Order: sequence, then structure tokens, then C-alpha cells
Amino acid sequence: MRVRTLGYAAAAGLATFLVVFVAVSELLLPYLEFSVLVGLPAGIGAGVLIAAVVLVQFGRNADGTPQPLALGLGTFGVTFLTVLVVALVLLRAGVIGSIVSATGIGIVGGLVVGIRARREKPPTG
Repeated sequence: MRVRTLGYAAAAGLATFLVVFVAVSELLLPYLEFSVLVGLPAGIGAGVLIAAVVLVQFGRNADGTPQPLALGLGTFGVTFLTVLVVALVLLRAGVIGSIVSATGIGIVGGLVVGIRARREKPPTG
């Protein structure tokens, strides 16, 4: 297993954990006093699931290239974490605003890379 594969899986898992954790906790906040206790396991489960998908699918093509789904999810994770750190540390934006903007930009980045990888034809010869 290559470092690139592990990095993409870790980034995708961590990004998914953060998005699901914050979303579930915030959505349940008006109804549950300790909504974090529901958001935490939901985020962990989603993060582990996405990390496993990236690990299993990353080198599945016959020529060793990553599957478009795994590449898109990994790119989402890397993009999300990069934008989140830049927004929080350099721009000093709020946590919710940073997560929302990082999610949007990460989704666009993951979709672009995934669609592009799907349309590319493997080299012949």
C-alpha cells in the first residue's frame, strides 16, 4: 500500500467525520441537549466507511490507476482539509462558515477530479 493511498484515505475519512459530526450535532441541537453524543458516533461511522471505500477502491483498475470514486473522495478530503485550515488559521473565519465553505469547495473539487478521471481513457500501447 502506498503512502498516497493512505493519505487520501485518511483525508477523506477525517473530512467526512468532521462534516457529518458538525451537521448531525447542529441539526439535533434544538431537540437534544447533548446532540454531540449522537453526532460523534455518526461522524466516526461515516468517516471509517469512506476511508475504507478509498482504501479498497484506490488501486482497483487493471492498470493500477485509482477508481474515479476513490480518487474523487480522496480529493474531496484533501481539498476540504486545506480550505478548512486556510479559512480558520489564515482568514480567521468562524468555524461553521469555514466548514460550510470547505465542504462546498471540497465537493466541487472532488466532483471535477472524479468526473475527469472517469472520462479519461487509459493509454493504449
